Amino acid sequence: MKQRLINHIKLTFYLCLLTAVAVGLFLRDAPNSDGFLAWVYQISIAGYFGTLLLIISALLLPFSLLSKTRWLLPLLAWVWLVYLAIDLVVFNLYRFHLDWLLVRMFLLDLHGMGIPTFVLGVAGGLALLMLAGVFWLYASSRTGSVKRLPIFIVGLLLMPAGLAANSVINIWAAFFNREEITSYRPYLPLYYPVEKADSAKAISNWWPAMFPAEAGQVELTSKKSSGLVRYPLQDPACTSKPNPPSILFIVLESWQADSLNAEVMPNLDKFAQHSTRFEKHLSSGAVTVPGLFGLMYGLHPNYFELFKSSPGRNPSLFTESLHQLGYESRVFTSSNLDGFSLRKLFFPHVPEQNVITNPSDEKIVTSYLTSLDTTSTKPRFDFLFLTSSHSPYTYPPDYARFKPLPAIEGGFAINRQTDAAPYKNDYHNSLFYLDALVGKILAAAKKSGELENTWVVITGDHAEEFNENGMGYWGHGSNFTRWQIQTPLLIMSPGQFVAKQEKKLSLHQDVVPTLMQEALGCAAPINSFSSGMNLFQLPAQRGTILSSYMTQAYWFDDMIFDRTTNKKYDWRDIKKERSLDNTDAVRLLLEEERRFLSSSN
Repeated sequence: MKQRLINHIKLTFYLCLLTAVAVGLFLRDAPNSDGFLAWVYQISIAGYFGTLLLIISALLLPFSLLSKTRWLLPLLAWVWLVYLAIDLVVFNLYRFHLDWLLVRMFLLDLHGMGIPTFVLGVAGGLALLMLAGVFWLYASSRTGSVKRLPIFIVGLLLMPAGLAANSVINIWAAFFNREEITSYRPYLPLYYPVEKADSAKAISNWWPAMFPAEAGQVELTSKKSSGLVRYPLQDPACTSKPNPPSILFIVLESWQADSLNAEVMPNLDKFAQHSTRFEKHLSSGAVTVPGLFGLMYGLHPNYFELFKSSPGRNPSLFTESLHQLGYESRVFTSSNLDGFSLRKLFFPHVPEQNVITNPSDEKIVTSYLTSLDTTSTKPRFDFLFLTSSHSPYTYPPDYARFKPLPAIEGGFAINRQTDAAPYKNDYHNSLFYLDALVGKILAAAKKSGELENTWVVITGDHAEEFNENGMGYWGHGSNFTRWQIQTPLLIMSPGQFVAKQEKKLSLHQDVVPTLMQEALGCAAPINSFSSGMNLFQLPAQRGTILSSYMTQAYWFDDMIFDRTTNKKYDWRDIKKERSLDNTDAVRLLLEEERRFLSSSN
């Protein structure tokens, strides 16, 4: 019994020590804040996690004293360390932390995430080594005996002291927005330090030399309303036209704006010569879910979680209007739209037989082309979402136009500064393939006469980065520079034959209000149902809200203000830091975030 108690205390001590090492690894790329207080705060973070581990250890102590359950603490310790190891890899690669959303995506779409099999094998082997190491720390006499028990106990008692220091510093820093302290927060997983605004001034009064009552930048994070969604603010008042136009959406996965050229995508480059090309177009997100949400709702992506909580009561007003006006809606996709309530949000009235899904983009396009042979007296809304351009970039061998190709699939996960050319060639081949498929769609639609009375919208859900910033970012979802959020937008209205170019900022949020006004004849003010604007009446200046997996950012004045990390950088170059000068733009975006909440004024 005594030895089991010693083993329990010993493993708890080593677990806290290893967690402190992990904290150091997470913070190695963090801003190097000067000053004694910042140094104390970094050390105190170990106390924050250590205290939580100490509490869990105390709750598990009775189980460690029983022979049948004494292995519970080592097993949970191993799970914790594996989590830290995986999160450290994820954070170093993508600059966001492992969370339940990412785990869900991993479980639902492992292939789509582009994780190489050999990486999974290596990770599994390392996990087994960690398991053996934890049990060795727990059971071996070499890792500590009764003689070292006082050292273990003193070390563990330091954890609550660290938590107290951490809480005091963070309460003050959060209230006064001290970036030398708050800048560490996004680098740590599961880190929710104490914030108590009404104690901040007392802390400053208690020790003004250490905690001066000097505010940093103005607090920009909006206080989320607990009220229900109020959407739309008024009925869109759409009226059916004598000869209503059809609408065709084609969305390409991970489509970077710079890839729309004659070499990579000759068919779409040719199509751009007969449509309106929006040169500075931003997705509403750096990942698929917020990108599609902004496109299909015409709303900023911050509303997604609110709408997702009650999709039956808050479907897309755009597709609802199409349904009410008698449109026949059809969905063709190689992606799974059932996840994250997307299908229920976007297409609640589309019958099962009109939702065509298949892992193969070629078969999806074939199904669509076959459907063009059927006659219908109704106007149609067709939504095609093609995903061959998502990592690991799939295409037939005949489309391997750009070489050399990567020697190791996903090798950038090992070396973030590896040569990007082979990986971008692989990506361009997948786009070259999709371009051929879209070319077939456009040719068939033109031959059948469909294009004469059809609005065609071609865009991407978001963009794709290949370390263009030189900061080791790959793929999408890790920042909000143009390499991850700027995607092409081509729109051809019925009867359009002349190419047009629009250089003003356009957004995914603008597509729905444009179509509702121009194609569906909706008379209600755009701001009563959308965060966007009419694409043909764009203002000279504006801002927008962007979203990723668990982070949000503001875009204005060509600057990204990441609300999660508090970083401010030029949207064209993440290395170019920017200062926050336009507080009026921020206030406008704060108001837009709350426009469709029931508590908004």
